[in-house]
Amino acid sequence: MKKLLTLALMLSFAFAGQSAMAQGNGNGKGKGKAKGKPSFVDEKHRAHAEWKRDKEEEKEYRKRTKAYEKEDDIRGERRDDKKRDDERWERREDEQRRTDRSRRDENRSIKDIILDGVGAGQGQRN
Repeated sequence: MKKLLTLALMLSFAFAGQSAMAQGNGNGKGKGKAKGKPSFVDEKHRAHAEWKRDKEEEKEYRKRTKAYEKEDDIRGERRDDKKRDDERWERREDEQRRTDRSRRDENRSIKDIILDGVGAGQGQRN
């Protein structure tokens, strides 16, 4: 009987010790959510994860905007090149017109020049 009572006492101590160790120092707040309350560690981890996520999003945003800026620079250079080409073509066309007029004027008589002026309303004034 004495052995049985000792065995029962030892089992009760073992059970009480196991439950006390399971509870830990957090007064019932384990690593998870005990009684619906997050532990300090969980809050800290959550805050760190949120900060890390924000930092990654900011990094991705900077990458995307940098890519768009490069694309815009390339487009701008293309626009500038196209603008320069257009200006060159306009200058060439203007010069071509001038040379055509001078050649035409060389081959025209004074009579034709006067008649063109009168037809355009540049006749004599009264």
